[in-house]
Amino acid sequence: MNYAHRAASWVMGKGSHEALIAAFVSLIVVISVWEGGVTGLLVTVIMGAVGGLMSRALGFGVGVQFMCYYTSVLTVPALLALAG
Repeated sequence: MNYAHRAASWVMGKGSHEALIAAFVSLIVVISVWEGGVTGLLVTVIMGAVGGLMSRALGFGVGVQFMCYYTSVLTVPALLALAG
């Protein structure tokens, strides 16, 4: 954290914003394909589209969406165990 401001200033001043976005997108694609193959990539794209739709059309905040995704990892397996 000692050099965070200097690094962020350099990226914002001299780095390409498109390159930064492409780096984050490629990281997400690599991780989703590594973890789940083509199915993982498809789920990632669908979740991103649903999240964007909820944010834009329904006014859901990003924090609310994050809390829902975070708790679903714990809640869905528990509900499936109770049901089956």
